[in-house]
Amino acid sequence: MYIQKNDDGTINLTAPVMIPGAKDCDYNNGEPPLTTEQIQKFAESYEQYQFIDHEHGLTKEGRKIGVPVNSFLLNHDTTFQTIDGSKTYPSGTWMMTSQLTDEVAIKNAMDGGYTGYSVSVFNRERADQYLEALKTDSTLPIPAACKNISSGGTALIKDVPNPVVLSVSLVKSPCLHESKFCELNGDIMTDEVKSMKSKILDAMGMSEQAEVEALKSEVVSLESKIDEMQTQFQEALKSMQEEFTKTLTEALTPVAEDEPVAEKNEEEAEEEVEEEPVEEATEEVEEEEEATEEEPVAEKGESKAEPIHNNLVAEKKRVQNIYEALGRNPDGTRRL
Repeated sequence: MYIQKNDDGTINLTAPVMIPGAKDCDYNNGEPPLTTEQIQKFAESYEQYQFIDHEHGLTKEGRKIGVPVNSFLLNHDTTFQTIDGSKTYPSGTWMMTSQLTDEVAIKNAMDGGYTGYSVSVFNRERADQYLEALKTDSTLPIPAACKNISSGGTALIKDVPNPVVLSVSLVKSPCLHESKFCELNGDIMTDEVKSMKSKILDAMGMSEQAEVEALKSEVVSLESKIDEMQTQFQEALKSMQEEFTKTLTEALTPVAEDEPVAEKNEEEAEEEVEEEPVEEATEEVEEEEEATEEEPVAEKGESKAEPIHNNLVAEKKRVQNIYEALGRNPDGTRRL
């Protein structure tokens, strides 16, 4: 919708004010199309006055119906959706968004009573007189000093000496037929923003082309860093996978059974420990056998039994001889 409604009840309307090379209603009367340079000067002159009126009635009625909220020149050919359909305006077109604050004018706009803009061009001296008259008698609806101020009695812009735009009127039928209300694109850059951007770039010693090249360089650098980070991440991930696989494989591999060997070694150690008692037992048996053989055999007719006393002494002596033969004390300890 080309009418933008505001929360405070006012509305905003956007349309071209002047278009380079465009023919207006006075073209056949000798009015030539305006150039980009002429339009730029008119847009700059309007900054001093900034009146919005109804059907060129400012100097007749003294009635202001709104204020300009955005005034800028297109810096490239731009297509808009207008009330008459899609339209492309050339670079250098003077665009304006006005805010209507007058209730009658707002109702008229909502009812379709306006379709676009039309400028009121005055000689600069007369335009300044109008401003002075407003300062002198601003309490009256129509300052008396302003009633007879006109553009100088001429109808064509080309015939106005030192021309300026005093007011921009909302009209039913614009003299510049292509000046129709449209939807303002969100990506339009105003002159103020563009000028500030240019100043910043100039301060940095950069042109707009240099800015573009710098941005491209930043993009390439960023892409390179992203690729490098991806490579590092993939390598780290691969290393982690390999380490995990190795750890998992080792955990699942059966441990070699070395326990029987250990048991065997323990058995051999026990056998070695037990060898000495066996040898000692063998020696004891041999000594006992030798001692038995040395015992006298009873002769025929004699009693084999010895007297008890003699037997005890002999037994005691025999036992002592066995310990002596083994190199041990009677308590079993080795003799030193």
